[in-house]
Amino acid sequence: MADNTHTNRLALEQSPYLLQHAHNPVDWYPWCDEAFARARAENKPVFVSVGYATCHWCHVMERESFEDESVAAYLNEHFISIKVDREERPDVDAMCMDVCQTLTGHGGWPLTIVMDGERRPFFAGTYFPRHSFGNRLGFLDLLARLKEVWVLDHARVQETAREITSALAQQAAADFRGDVPESVMATVVDHHRRMYDDVYGGFSARPKFPSPHHLLLLLRRAHADNDKGLLSMVCTTLDAMRAGGMYDHVGFGFHRYSTDREWRVPHFEKMLYDQAMLMMAYTEGWQSTSDELYARVVDEIATYLEREMTAASGAFYSAQDADSEGEEGKFYIWTGDELQDMPVNLWHLLNASHEGNFHDEASGNPVPANILYALRGDLRDVLRAPEWEPYRTVLLQRRSTRIRPLTDDKVLSDWNGLMIAALARAGRAFANSRYTRMAERAFAAFEHPVAHHRYRNGHAAITPMLDDMASMGLAACELYQTTGSSLYLDASCTYADAILTRFLGDDGALYTNAADVVDIPVRQKQSYDSAYPCGNSIAAQLAAQLGAITGDQRYRDAAVACVRSYGTQLEKFAPGFCMLLCTWDMLSGGSTEIVFTESVATDAFMHHAFAHIGATYNPRAVYVHRPADDLGALRLEKAGYPFAAAPASSVLVCTDAACKTPITTSDELTAAFPGNP
Repeated sequence: MADNTHTNRLALEQSPYLLQHAHNPVDWYPWCDEAFARARAENKPVFVSVGYATCHWCHVMERESFEDESVAAYLNEHFISIKVDREERPDVDAMCMDVCQTLTGHGGWPLTIVMDGERRPFFAGTYFPRHSFGNRLGFLDLLARLKEVWVLDHARVQETAREITSALAQQAAADFRGDVPESVMATVVDHHRRMYDDVYGGFSARPKFPSPHHLLLLLRRAHADNDKGLLSMVCTTLDAMRAGGMYDHVGFGFHRYSTDREWRVPHFEKMLYDQAMLMMAYTEGWQSTSDELYARVVDEIATYLEREMTAASGAFYSAQDADSEGEEGKFYIWTGDELQDMPVNLWHLLNASHEGNFHDEASGNPVPANILYALRGDLRDVLRAPEWEPYRTVLLQRRSTRIRPLTDDKVLSDWNGLMIAALARAGRAFANSRYTRMAERAFAAFEHPVAHHRYRNGHAAITPMLDDMASMGLAACELYQTTGSSLYLDASCTYADAILTRFLGDDGALYTNAADVVDIPVRQKQSYDSAYPCGNSIAAQLAAQLGAITGDQRYRDAAVACVRSYGTQLEKFAPGFCMLLCTWDMLSGGSTEIVFTESVATDAFMHHAFAHIGATYNPRAVYVHRPADDLGALRLEKAGYPFAAAPASSVLVCTDAACKTPITTSDELTAAFPGNP
C-alpha cells in the first residue's frame, strides 16, 4: 500500500475507492468540471481510470502503475487524470464501457479511457501492465503513444472523438419500440434448456455467474406451464450454488461467481446486489417447493448482512473485497493443518485435503489450501451433521483473527433498494419479522421522498439516477405489501411519479439520468439486464405492481411502455431481458390483487391468512391492505376495493376489477391457496 507522502484531491471525496487512491503520486481529480476545464486550457488529453473498491485487477494496476513515481510524473506532465468509482457514477461507467466494448470487443475493470477536454472519448482499454511484454503493451509505452498521437496527429484524434461521441448519441437515440413477440417466453425457456448444464446446474460452462433474475423468470414459467422439468433445472442450480465454493460455508453469503464449471472455485468478492437477488431467488424457490434448504439460505444471507454488511444507520454496505494481504481469497481458504481438527465425516463431505483441493485460476497450478465445498448430493448431509454447526462456529472464530478483506462501506441507494425489497419479500413469505425489521430500518436510513447515493458519513452526494429511484420505489412497494403502512405506498408512488417526470423519453424508454444532469456528453438509456437488473426493468416492475395495487392506469401504461420500448430487441435476444420479462409475465398473464379487509397485525384470522398466502407461490399477485388513514385511502381510491361491503375479517381475491367470494375461514383459505403438495 502507498504511504502518505503524497496527497491529491481524492482525499476530499467520500467514495472508499477514490480514497484508496488519495495518496497516489498521480495528480488525480474526481469526475468534475474543473478537470475538463484545465484540460481545455492546457490542451491536454484526459486520462480516465474507472474501477471500484473491491476490484482485484484495479488493485494490481494501482500497485504497478499509479503508485509508481515515474508513471505518475509522466501522467502529471502530459495528461489530466481522473479517477471514477463505477458504483458512484454508473452513468459514466456505462458510457465508458460502451466505448471500450465497441472499440476493443471486450470490457472489464479497471477501465482505461482517454478523452479530450470536451469529455469525448477517443481511446479505450482495460488493465495494462506496468511494462510491455510479448504482444502486451505496457502502460508507460501506451501513454507515450497516446501523447505522441495527441501532439502529432491532433486533427485525427479530434475526428475520432467526434465520431465516437456521435455513435454514442445515435445509439442512445435509437428507437427499439415494438410489440412483444408472442413467442418470447418460449424463446427464453428454449434458450435456457439448450444452455443448461445437466451435470452441475447453471446455464454455461465456465465461468458461471449466479444470474438470479434468470432463475426468477424460469420459476414463473415453470409455474405458469406446470413444467416440473423446468422447475427441476432451477432447483438443481439453486442447490449447486449453495453447495459449491461460490458460497461461503463458514460466514455465509455468496461470492461473486464461480471460475469453474463445478461451482467450486469462486472469485471471492462479495456484492450486496448478489445477496439481494439471490435472496429473492431462494425465497421464491422455497415458495415453489417448500424445500427448507432454501429457507435456510435466506436466513444465512440475513445473518451475514447483520454481522458484516450493516451500517449503524441500518443501511447496507456495498461489497467486500476478494483480496486480503495482497492475495485473492486468502481470508477464505484453509490449509490442511488448519483443518486438522475437522471431524472425519466433514473432512470428506467438504472435500478437504492435506495437499489442497483447487488450482490457481490464472496459472493452473495446484494450491496447497482448501476451499470448503460440498458435492450437490452431499450438501444436505453436511447441514444435517450434528458436528457441522459447532465446527462452523469454531472456523468462523478462527477466521476472525485473520486480516480481513476491505469492506466497501459506501451505501448506494440502488443496491440498498434491491436488498430492502428482497428482505421485505422474505419477511412476507416466511412471516419473519426479523427480515421485515431489517428492511424497514434500512429504508429509514434514506431521505424521503427522493433517495440519493449516500455514503458512510450520511451525506447525500450524487444526484439520483434511474436505478436509485426505481430500486427505492420497489423497496417501498414491497414494504407496503408486507406491512400495510400507507407511508410506504405513498413513498412508492412518489418515486414512480418522479421517474415518469424526470427520466421518461419520448419513445417510452427511460434514461439513466434525469434531464438536468449535464456532466456527461450523452444521455444514455438502459436495456439489458446484466449482473443485476437494469433500471428500466426495475422501474417496469415497480410500475406494474403499483398499477395493480392502486388501479392507476398511468402506472400500468408506464409498465407496458417499459417493456414495449425494447420490443424489437426482445425479438433479437430475449434472454438478455429476464427481469423485464418477469414483469411482462404479470402484465400479459394478468395480476391478482389479494386484499386484506382488516389489519394483519391485530386481526387473528388476517394474520393467519397473510402468513399462509405469503408461503405460497403467487408471482403475479400483489398484496393490498385496508387503509388505516386518509393517505392510504387516497392512494387506493381509483382501485375501488369494496372494503366497506366485504365481510369483516375476510380476504378478497380480485382479478380484472372483479373479486371472488370473500374468504372467511381456514378451510376456504386452504382451498384457495393450497400451497405445495
